[in-house]
Order: sequence, then structure tokens, then C-alpha cells
Amino acid sequence: MRKIWFGRSECRGGAVCYYLVAEEAAGVERYGLQVRFGEETETVADVTSSQRQIQALLAAMARGGVTPVTARDVVEDWLNDPEA
Repeated sequence: MRKIWFGRSECRGGAVCYYLVAEEAAGVERYGLQVRFGEETETVADVTSSQRQIQALLAAMARGGVTPVTARDVVEDWLNDPEA
């Protein structure tokens, strides 16, 4: 798995860091994300095969200050949104 720093936001005086994660399976690149805040980390792998879509999701999460605690819920909501 490759991890690429994407951006950061502030939460309660600390930095929340966002990473794009990528893995190749059966010749297809699949993208996910990782969110870190202090000692908390949440990784959600294999979200999409579209780099553009995962970057848009990460940008929205960074704007909203999503923390590791809610990251998986946000991804699940995004996957179930027909507009995404």
C-alpha cells in the first residue's frame, strides 16, 4: 500500500492529517484514505478506482474537519450518495 499526504485541517487545536492510500489488485489501482489525529488513525481502503473521486472526497473531508472517529461513517455516506 502506498500512502500519499493529501492535506490537513485543525480540530481542537491539533492537526488532522489526510492521506490518499493506493493499492493495486489484479492490475487495477484502487484508492482509499487514511485520517490521523494525535494517536487516532482510521484507514478505509478500496473505496474507489477513481483517483479524481477519492481526491474530491478527501478535499471535502479536510474542509469539514473530519476526524478518525467519524471517517468511516463519512465514507459510507459518500458511497451511498447517488450524487457522488
